[in-house]
Parts: sequence; C-alpha cells; structure tokens
Amino acid sequence: MEFLSRLLDKAEWAIAGLIGAVVASWWHKDDLTNIRAWVIFLITGAACALYLTGIVSDHLGVTEPNNVAGVGFLLGTFGGSLMAAIHRAIKAADIWALIRQKFGGNP
Repeated sequence: MEFLSRLLDKAEWAIAGLIGAVVASWWHKDDLTNIRAWVIFLITGAACALYLTGIVSDHLGVTEPNNVAGVGFLLGTFGGSLMAAIHRAIKAADIWALIRQKFGGNP
C-alpha cells in the first residue's frame, strides 16, 4: 500500500515523462518499426522520469513543482532515446570477445 501511495505522489513526473517520450518518438520513427518497440520506448521514458526526476532535481537544486515536472519531461524525452542507444550498443558489441580479452583465453 505504501508503494502505491509513493507512486501516486510521483504520478505527475511519470505523466510528464510519458509525454516527453511521445514527443521524442517523433524523431525516432526509423528505430520504432513496430508497436512493441514504440511501447517499450514510451515505458522506458516514463520510467526514467519516474525514478530519476527526484535525484536530478535535487542535484540541480530545482525545487518549484512546475520546474520539477519540466525536469521529468526532459528525462522522459531523453530517457527513451538513451535506453535505445544503450540497447543498440549492447547488440553491436561482441561481449564474448571482450570477456576473453579481459580474462584471457583463445582469441
């Protein structure tokens, strides 16, 4: 029950992040080829806003609620893009070659 109450307190941040992710999805049309990719993009943008807005706002010294929602919007906008870029980098990386290089083994 306490989790739901904390989540409802931050609902404004999540909604701002979701709107930010919707706006950012316009520029990612080529990457978001199906509905599943688009939904994951929106969810990651909203999650970044939900869980990082408080941390970033405290770090930047933003205290007014309207400005904090703006930080949530920006995190939602860039959060989906950041997660998509991290996913592309992981897919492009040869993880096994990196592990072999670090810990030895046959090349």
